[in-house]
Amino acid sequence: MSFHTGVANSFTALQVALFSACAANGWTSDGNTLMKGAAYINVTPRESAVAPLGTGLVLTGATGLSGGLLQNPSAITPRLGAPHRTISPVTWPAEYFIHVFQDPDEVYLVLRFNVDYYLWLAFGVSDVPGLTGSGLWLHASSAPVTYAGTSPAISISSSGVIVNNGLTPAAFMFLAATNGVVADQAGTIASNFDGVLWAGLPNSQSSGAPQYISALVPAGPRLDRTPSAWNGEAALIPIQGYVTRNAQKCSLALDLRNARYLRIDNYEAEQIITLGPDQWRVYPFYRRNVEARAGGAGVDHSGTFGWAIRYDGD
Repeated sequence: MSFHTGVANSFTALQVALFSACAANGWTSDGNTLMKGAAYINVTPRESAVAPLGTGLVLTGATGLSGGLLQNPSAITPRLGAPHRTISPVTWPAEYFIHVFQDPDEVYLVLRFNVDYYLWLAFGVSDVPGLTGSGLWLHASSAPVTYAGTSPAISISSSGVIVNNGLTPAAFMFLAATNGVVADQAGTIASNFDGVLWAGLPNSQSSGAPQYISALVPAGPRLDRTPSAWNGEAALIPIQGYVTRNAQKCSLALDLRNARYLRIDNYEAEQIITLGPDQWRVYPFYRRNVEARAGGAGVDHSGTFGWAIRYDGD
């Protein structure tokens, strides 16, 4: 694993930093496309955009690259960028933190701007057995589009985590987004279940409803119960993505090795947690707010929902 940090003055500069960090860990590139093994990810800087598209770094997954063209590109294109047009645009310069891992390949980029706002992107190849697709997964803090006057939404209820689909800034914690509209989704995986290569596209056997990948169901109740009311500690909760299948079933498609959900009531952003031989670096999913820890809909923060990414201290 390796850790890289620095300051960027544009999304283009941020892309250069990402490609440099990946190159130091065995990745190659062709134009805007990163490549390693089964992973082909186009990372396109978008410095300006016309609504409803948003600025940022836009990810497109593929199964290959031929003549400069992506093969079987993902219709879902996650974006590191502001999810709404009216508040909290990225301001430069901004500080970035890049975590790169091998076996399995996982890459996490977190961007901090305007003091305490965070955006992120992540991609890698799942090593969960039984996938007939490449297992390439990609996710980011925003969907491809921005929304006028609508802020991020993530909240807790007695039944677990409730989110506003494509607007939630939390990794793999969304439900099926607005009846399968791919522009509203911020994550996908090439699982190839039931003849659908990229989870998130409509399934012909489910009346147009989409497959989707979500870690909501197993993680929600555990997040609801942390931190402990007795000692204030919060557990590092696995991020395990399940893809919906036919007949109201689902299958495990993703089990992130190097990232965990974490309630950050009692942790500062970028704090290091040491557990035995391992270190984990803490990040909010968007913006930490301990006064409104359960988040909410249409607010400019993500409460105390966050995550921890494995960290090597370099």
